[in-house]
Amino acid sequence: MLTPQDIENKTFKREMRGYSVEEVEDFLREICDSYEELYKANTAAKERIAMLSDAVKQYKSMEDMLQNALKVAENSGEEIKQNAREKADVIIKDAETKAAKIIDDSAKEVTKVSYQYEQVKRSVEVFRAKVVSLLNTQLDILKEYSAIVSDTDAQLEEQTENTADITDRMAVIPDEERKG
Repeated sequence: MLTPQDIENKTFKREMRGYSVEEVEDFLREICDSYEELYKANTAAKERIAMLSDAVKQYKSMEDMLQNALKVAENSGEEIKQNAREKADVIIKDAETKAAKIIDDSAKEVTKVSYQYEQVKRSVEVFRAKVVSLLNTQLDILKEYSAIVSDTDAQLEEQTENTADITDRMAVIPDEERKG
């Protein structure tokens, strides 16, 4: 994956009649700034997902510990057993409610990040299409320029041949006939 520094440090070979270096550098700076924002947002989203995933694991671990506590309580007397069950049921329901909320929040966050990712993909595709269109337009302009230059060269060559032909004919006519 490209980093903002990769875009910022990218250089291009300079050629005659190329694009304006200043415009290209300005445009690359704009791309770099936009990409850096997206890059930071993506990193932050990944960190948030990792944090939420760890929280879910922690609650699952707590649920496992509670299950073990229930088994120990069953080995105790009937009264302790009943009290432990009631307390464990309340704790489990609370943990499940919290875990379900965390899972739901995580799913919403993943959906949000996925939506943002799709928006970025669409933006990149629109940008790519615009760049391709711009390049095709520039190519058409160059083709038209080449055709004009070709036509001009052909006309100059024809005029040069006509002038040479007239000069040759003039050389054949004696001086007396030219004066008369």
